[in-house]
Amino acid sequence: MLLGSTVFFHGRSVALHQKLLVEGDLTRLANAPKPIYVLWKDRGGGDGAEGQVRGEFWDLGRLESGDGRFAGYDFTRLLEVASRGRRPARDQVFVILGATFTPAEIPRTPTVRAIALAPQRFADQTVKVIGRFKGRNLYGDLPQPLAKGKWDFVIQSAEGALWVTGVRPRGKDFDLDPGKRVDTGRWVEVTGVVKQEGATTYLDATAIALAAAPEDAPVEVMLPDAPPAPAPEVIFSAPVEDDTDVNRASPVRIQFSVDMDPKSIRDRVRVTYVGREGGPSPPPPPVFTATYLDASRAVEIKFAQPLAPFQQVKVELLEGISTLDRQLLKPFTLTFLTGR
Repeated sequence: MLLGSTVFFHGRSVALHQKLLVEGDLTRLANAPKPIYVLWKDRGGGDGAEGQVRGEFWDLGRLESGDGRFAGYDFTRLLEVASRGRRPARDQVFVILGATFTPAEIPRTPTVRAIALAPQRFADQTVKVIGRFKGRNLYGDLPQPLAKGKWDFVIQSAEGALWVTGVRPRGKDFDLDPGKRVDTGRWVEVTGVVKQEGATTYLDATAIALAAAPEDAPVEVMLPDAPPAPAPEVIFSAPVEDDTDVNRASPVRIQFSVDMDPKSIRDRVRVTYVGREGGPSPPPPPVFTATYLDASRAVEIKFAQPLAPFQQVKVELLEGISTLDRQLLKPFTLTFLTGR
């Protein structure tokens, strides 16, 4: 799941059950399809050690070279080995920073956490697990929607979370709505078969009931909010503001300072022609498509037909566009004049 949803996990704390591979002064996760290097807070196990690795997951290709958050880390040796000293492209080389290691075998008893850590061990088995009802992923516990049925929901316990499909979350003395946060937090017991589709693991459930919290369930404590991340900004556009003689067949590109949530951009881009005072009415708005380009952190707007000649065009990014961690972009307007 980690490498299947790198944008979601980028910058998040993760817990993985893995074997370690030590190569000289570098440690990485064994058997990963792409290199994931481990930079320790507390030195972990040696070559071949198996256990739980915890730390912050980062995609090196998404980090800016001058980012002060990583001033305490020297990536020079790692980059020499992984990418011949060059900064890698996105989704190619990863690191787990501030890592700790606890020797442990893969859990054999099915729990939400155990299935999330080692889904291959429990695949196609019928299990019974207890977890908190978290609605239709209302708290962003998992990176991808399941989209199996109307009543799909997430259960979470300890450091694991799973999608559940196949049953409506109701029974004796309870009727939970996956779309309402007010219904979340209840402990439920779900019986079902563990299934895997690509990077997604879920329970194809046959039964659900209310349950008591496990004895080792952590007490949830409300902590002060961490300082918010910097708000996203538009850092570049082509054409630029008030540009003239713009090629009518060229797309418009607007680049952001951080990764954006592609879903938040949908239906929040508007393009219109601006009439001049005392002049004729402007043409009707052009037909276009807006596509988010993850590699360049930009939205690209392509028009079905070339824009009308000698017209002032206004491109608007409307309220509601956000980053993956729900930081809102301030509404943005770009105007330019087309050429012949």
